[in-house]
Amino acid sequence: MQNALVRSRFRATVSEGRWKTQRHRKDARFVKFIASQNFVAHAAAVEAALYEESAPSTSGAPRVSGAATLSLSSAAVTAALSALDVPLSFSHRPGLRDAGGRLMLKNLTLPELEEWCLSVGESTKRAKQLYRWLYGNRKWIRNLDQADGDPQAFSAAFKSKVASGASLEGGMQLQSVHTARDGTRKLVFALLGGEAGGPATATRGTVETVLIPMTNRSGQNLRYTACLSTQVGCAMNCQFCYTGRMGLLGNLTTAQIVEQVVEARRFLAEQSVPIPIANIVFMGMGEPLHNYDAVMAAIEILATGLELSRNKIIVSTVGLVPELRRFVASRVAKLAVSLHATTDEVRDWIVPTNRRYPLDELLGALREAFPYDKRKGDDFVVIEYVLLSGVNDSLQDAQRLLHLTADIYCLVNLIVFNPHQGTQFSRSTDEAVRAFRGVFLSAGRPCTVRTSKGDDEMAACGQLGDVNLTARPAPLLKPPEELAAKLAAAAVAAAPTAAAAGCSCD
Repeated sequence: MQNALVRSRFRATVSEGRWKTQRHRKDARFVKFIASQNFVAHAAAVEAALYEESAPSTSGAPRVSGAATLSLSSAAVTAALSALDVPLSFSHRPGLRDAGGRLMLKNLTLPELEEWCLSVGESTKRAKQLYRWLYGNRKWIRNLDQADGDPQAFSAAFKSKVASGASLEGGMQLQSVHTARDGTRKLVFALLGGEAGGPATATRGTVETVLIPMTNRSGQNLRYTACLSTQVGCAMNCQFCYTGRMGLLGNLTTAQIVEQVVEARRFLAEQSVPIPIANIVFMGMGEPLHNYDAVMAAIEILATGLELSRNKIIVSTVGLVPELRRFVASRVAKLAVSLHATTDEVRDWIVPTNRRYPLDELLGALREAFPYDKRKGDDFVVIEYVLLSGVNDSLQDAQRLLHLTADIYCLVNLIVFNPHQGTQFSRSTDEAVRAFRGVFLSAGRPCTVRTSKGDDEMAACGQLGDVNLTARPAPLLKPPEELAAKLAAAAVAAAPTAAAAGCSCD
């Protein structure tokens, strides 16, 4: 962190020409510190440039003052800086460059973009200008030439710098759009390989983004919630989730996460759809906190570049406790936790991550982060709970969930299971859903039911992905013995009813 701050201050000082006599000692110490850290191979040249302006003339000749001296010193320092091999503070993140070694600028937050601009001899104002063109409403440029003709267009010199070492590619291309009967739209993106402008270590395949139409309680204020993907597949292997069957094929970069929203806005504008994207949920393909750095940078760009409210950005996790603690401490967006069971025995089966972070540890972290006795406004966690018939939807489960979350400031959101090919689960009856929710309402606790949308186009919760992309689907796990016997008995009892329903009589 200290090194990153040093680099940032050094570049800012050089770029803006802030060589003042009263600051000479501080800047000289600063340059020496940089040299001691091996950031600067030619620190002596930089220090000489600093000294040239600050020191009084010793030749007896009158010293040229003002802008001329400042220009000379700044030029000397800029020349010295251009010869330095100073690593960028964000260079550790994977997937930043394409196969040609060009930096993919959509991976960068605004402070990072400012740092890059300073490193190529541009001011921070240039970074803000580029940020507006990349993400500003109805701009969303794919290349710098698209800004030509505008008073805020880019100079030929800056275009040359971008062309030589950077790229505006998002690393994916909109392949198809599927619209469900209820207006839900599933956008399928093809990931670009390195040779096509994608990241050098590109994951091949497709990812899916869902635009879910939402209204307020009175049926007005129509807007979209965008459900974003963060990985190709998922390593968590939740047994009821179609994406989990894929296993993990790769992480998306920050650029690829952000590009889902940029492309969605472009698509809606091209189709003359006036409905805005107002909410973001990281509930698509992948476990967001398993791709932590890329997701955190993407949230920053969504909030500051695409101007989405942080209070309307929700990140969902199955419960990676260390990353969850980091995320809560950052306070960059809201949190949802996919709980889905009230006992370790059942959760070990349907959410295998529980074997690593059991309920006591996960719920303990939530009690620390969201204590009910210190509740404040909308600073709560959303507890997601998919209802699976005969597995976790009993009244006893409802009572246990009520007890487990009693001291957590939370909203329980019940999810109706959306079936997919090869699943071993079935959705709970409407009566079971109402009874489960009733336990919470009777206790005065908030509890909502997530309306299933887009299921006729495999766009609903738990239905995203393409198992055909993987050669080895994730394994189906065996249920606990007692539960397995119960489910088998229920299946036998239901068989005659299903057979009668399918019988046709003359």
